[in-house]
Amino acid sequence: MCRPRRRRRHRGPRRLVRGIGVSTDATGDLAAAVRELAALVHGRILDEASAARARRLVAEAAELVAACPPRPRWHEGPDRRARSAALSPFSGSLNVVAPPLTLDRVTLDDATPAIEGRVRLDRLREGPPHSVHGGVLAGLFDEVCGAAQRLTGRPGGVTARLLVRYRRPTPLDTDLRLVAWVADERTRRVHVRGRCEAGGVVTAEAEAVFVRVNTWPASGEAVGGGTATAT
Repeated sequence: MCRPRRRRRHRGPRRLVRGIGVSTDATGDLAAAVRELAALVHGRILDEASAARARRLVAEAAELVAACPPRPRWHEGPDRRARSAALSPFSGSLNVVAPPLTLDRVTLDDATPAIEGRVRLDRLREGPPHSVHGGVLAGLFDEVCGAAQRLTGRPGGVTARLLVRYRRPTPLDTDLRLVAWVADERTRRVHVRGRCEAGGVVTAEAEAVFVRVNTWPASGEAVGGGTATAT
């Protein structure tokens, strides 16, 4: 049987865009622990006994969590923006599939207001050898650019178009910096540009268009989508 590892204390990110977020608490620590477990399952070869024992422990934990009251979705009830930040699939401290990405307001060298995202990705997000999967990077751009559109001071919109230019492989296990800013605003449309850097080197660039909508689809209802392209 595999030898158990010593448990580490988990800490989630404290900073989220516009200072809105959920402070580190027991649920955030649990989400971080689940992320670490996912990375271990992905990166270890388990014997049958260890896998079976781990599965029983996970089932016990799942039963415990399932007995708790359901959490509202981010768009249900008040404080939607704070809940959206906490539950985001890319920056949510309470979302176990999030890396998670941290977001902050910054000012670029030319005095342009921008959103800066910081993240470090492991082998769970590997595409080419030792490099970030292109789809993961596109999702991170969508998150950072989506946050940047709110720099206009107006309500945000949905992604209508996202273009990603992959300049070179984006390395894993490296501190990445994504930055995005508003390039243009036209009534209902906001044009955003962004870039990803690893060690000061630009690995990818993005252009996004967001459209403000007045209504949202009901549960299970499709809504007209935009386009996503990569070059």
